[in-house]
Amino acid sequence: MTVIIRNLDRFAIALSGVCLVHCLLLPFAIALMPLLAVAIGSDEHLHELMLWVVLPVSLAGLSLGWRRHRRSDVLALGLAAMAVLAFAGTWGHANLSQLSEVALTVPGSLALAVAHLLNYREVRLASAAAS
Repeated sequence: MTVIIRNLDRFAIALSGVCLVHCLLLPFAIALMPLLAVAIGSDEHLHELMLWVVLPVSLAGLSLGWRRHRRSDVLALGLAAMAVLAFAGTWGHANLSQLSEVALTVPGSLALAVAHLLNYREVRLASAAAS
């Protein structure tokens, strides 16, 4: 079980990093938008696809970790970060400026990565204490 939790945390941290890179590099990618649209589809499509991957992986990793370490603050941070990302990627994408959306998404991605790092650490500590 611990291996599954660690791998989910690692995967979720990597996904948060991909999201962060996507948001920070988007201004440079705008110049290449016609090519990007053909290669990966619209920006909205990418955000929806990321949410369909990030949210279930994060929820599984954080909830399995919580069952092991019972640190509700770690779970709450992750859930809050996922809510920010879901808001920015759905409603915010259509109703906020690009700058406002990035201003929500970047901290949301960082907070989710921090939650997974804390979850990873707490699972390791709980496993070591149980040994």
